[in-house]
Amino acid sequence: MIKRLLFLVVFLSAEAKIFAEDSRSGLRISLLTCSPGEDLYAVFGHSAMRIVDSSAGTDIVYNFGTFDFSDPDFYTKFVRGKLRYFLSQAHYADFIYEYVYFKRPVTEQVLALSDREKKAIQQALFENLSEENRYYKYDFLFDNCTTRLRDLIFKTNTPGAFLPPPFATRGSTFRDHLHSYLDRADMPWTKLGIDILLGAGADRVMDVNESMFLPDPLLLGVKRARQSGKPVEMESSMLLDYPENTSQSKSLTWLVPALIFFIIGLLAFVGSSGKSALMQEVSGWTDLLIFGVSGLLGFVLLFTWFGTDHESFRYNLNLIWANPFNILIFYQRAKRTGWYKKLLKINAILILLLIVAYLVWPGIINPLLFPVVIALSFRSWILSRS
Repeated sequence: MIKRLLFLVVFLSAEAKIFAEDSRSGLRISLLTCSPGEDLYAVFGHSAMRIVDSSAGTDIVYNFGTFDFSDPDFYTKFVRGKLRYFLSQAHYADFIYEYVYFKRPVTEQVLALSDREKKAIQQALFENLSEENRYYKYDFLFDNCTTRLRDLIFKTNTPGAFLPPPFATRGSTFRDHLHSYLDRADMPWTKLGIDILLGAGADRVMDVNESMFLPDPLLLGVKRARQSGKPVEMESSMLLDYPENTSQSKSLTWLVPALIFFIIGLLAFVGSSGKSALMQEVSGWTDLLIFGVSGLLGFVLLFTWFGTDHESFRYNLNLIWANPFNILIFYQRAKRTGWYKKLLKINAILILLLIVAYLVWPGIINPLLFPVVIALSFRSWILSRS
């Protein structure tokens, strides 16, 4: 109770200062960047827009990252990419209290915009709050709660008038940006799953506008942007500041999936080294793992490509090794028909070409999968020759 009272005292004193500072223009617009949390849904952080209107005496936060969790078809819509996100508004005190509770840092960047530009952004938000405009189909890379704010800041008035100069590492892709968050969060299994699901579009080199599709890069873009030679960021401050949790054991967690896939790949090679009953048994189980599981995964990837509205999951090259035909290959492995051997050879060559392509296009395969992918090519070739 005492903590909450102290929070209210600090909050009200800060509000009084803001209203006093902005009595001339009436509007004070700022970008809020919320640092990543420990849970999966919060691992990439969050962005929101705060508008203080001193003439109306309001302090509102606009959030494009809300959805109706009570929807009875929530999971079905989420998987199919049909879950509608929407713009919501909340009083600043209500918004910030969640981050106080979870001890997540929040940075505020006040935008140095003209009165006309501020009013244009406010009007755009008002229009997006209407029932016919507030809903949109969320896309992981191209249309999310951060890209909506990016477009409000950089495109509402004169599009591209004060885009920042390129600031991301040269040649950076969407996947590179995602990896930076997932590595920092120490989530190798999540990183692996996202790498498998994302299509070739995630490996396109981003332009400066696309590079701001996540909260931290948008913060950096706003910080470096200039309008008529003057910074777009008028001031920056930490609204909430908490020490980050830095664990010394994080760098080794990737060894668990790496070891699992290495053992599976090794068993596939060992099982091919002899014709004893034991080696045949090893081959049977490893073939079930690498062909059966990858074949089932192939059906999932086909569904995410053609059966959902997730644009980010299209043109998925993982289908070359995680091919639905791998299930057929496994069940027909005891037969030695001509068409079957041709299918095996084609499978082996295509997977091998994918491995070679990795040398110039690293994002197409997660490195942890190499033992399994190489084993698939090797076993396909061995079965085609037996």
